[in-house]
Amino acid sequence: MKLKIINSLNNLKQLNDNPFTLQKIAYWLYEYNDLYKEVKNYSEILCEQCQQWKANGLPYDCLQKAEYCTKRYRYFTNFYEEVEYGIKVQELDTVCKVALEEYNTCSNNDALLKDWLIKYFDIGYNKLTIFYYDHLDYSVNDDEVVHPHFGNSPIGEFGVCIDRRYYKNLIEFDDVFKMLFYERKIYPEKLKEIEEEMQNIAIPMIPIPKID
Repeated sequence: MKLKIINSLNNLKQLNDNPFTLQKIAYWLYEYNDLYKEVKNYSEILCEQCQQWKANGLPYDCLQKAEYCTKRYRYFTNFYEEVEYGIKVQELDTVCKVALEEYNTCSNNDALLKDWLIKYFDIGYNKLTIFYYDHLDYSVNDDEVVHPHFGNSPIGEFGVCIDRRYYKNLIEFDDVFKMLFYERKIYPEKLKEIEEEMQNIAIPMIPIPKID
């Protein structure tokens, strides 16, 4: 199984156009989906050591992923899922394009903009949050083209960056959504609701007893 994983990652590296094209990533995912399922199923079987720990009521997730443990190949499934997310989230690009077209027809009307925010709130606040915060790099200069990053290969020392052009509408949608929601506060009651929820889930400071 380890050799299959190494071969799959080497094949992915060969497909790299720096950045990757969406089509080549989709091809690799399809080509090695059976391997992903094989490793996933294998990882879910408890090794003998994990079975003993479970029987004794102890934690049984082999965090060290020792050579005897069935979870030692989970690095591949984790990486596969990271790369797969790059394909899945890109499917929202078409929806974002439609949303931007609608935005351009009502950009001077606050009432219509609020309706727009309500309509696309789930996409802007929920479905795309991971993409914006985990896969885009906002720390670089505006003139530098940075492509969305979807994980680093556990073997072979290369990262998976997919060409930014496939996510053009997602990125533009994010700029518009944040501007309307956070800066202009077009949907104030929802913003207030979120702020209150964040305050409620914040862990209170536990006072440290004074030691004489």
